[in-house]
Amino acid sequence: MKNLSIFDFDNTLCFTPESKEGMEIYKNKTGQEWPYPGWWGRKESLDTDIFDIPLNKVVYDKYLSSKGDYLVLATGRLSKLTSEVSSILEKYELKFDEVHLNPGMDTYKFKTDLFEKVIYKIRPDKVVIYDDRDTHLIRFKEWSEKQPCSIEIIDVKKLK
Repeated sequence: MKNLSIFDFDNTLCFTPESKEGMEIYKNKTGQEWPYPGWWGRKESLDTDIFDIPLNKVVYDKYLSSKGDYLVLATGRLSKLTSEVSSILEKYELKFDEVHLNPGMDTYKFKTDLFEKVIYKIRPDKVVIYDDRDTHLIRFKEWSEKQPCSIEIIDVKKLK
C-alpha cells in the first residue's frame, strides 16, 4: 500500500510573505498602501510579479523523497485562490495527486476532515503531515491517535 504525504502551502512548502512584511513590500513595489482590509484571502498576496515566493528547500527535499507516495497539498488558503496557488505549484513543477484549498471554514476542521476522507479512500499504511502552524500541530497529534493508520506529524520549523 502507498504511503500518504500531506503538505501545507504557506510557510511550509513555500515561503509566502506574512501580512505585515507583505504590505510593506507591496508599498515599496507599487508606491501604494495595501488597499484591502485582509491579507490571506486576497489573490494579490500571492502575486509573483510583486512578491518573491521561494520554495522551502528543506521541505522541497521531503517532497522529492516522497514522490512514490500519494501526495496531497492541503492549504488554508481559500478556494477562490486556486488559480494563484496552482500557478506557484506549476512554476516549481510541483505535482500532487490532490490539491485542496479551504472552502471557507475553520482551517483545522477543513484539514482533518479532508485527511480522514483521503485516508479512507486510499487506506495508506502511513501518513506524514508537514505543517508549520503550532496550534494545528498540537491538535493534529491528538487527532492522529484516533486514526486507523500510523501518522507522523512534522513541524517544518524544526527541520534542518
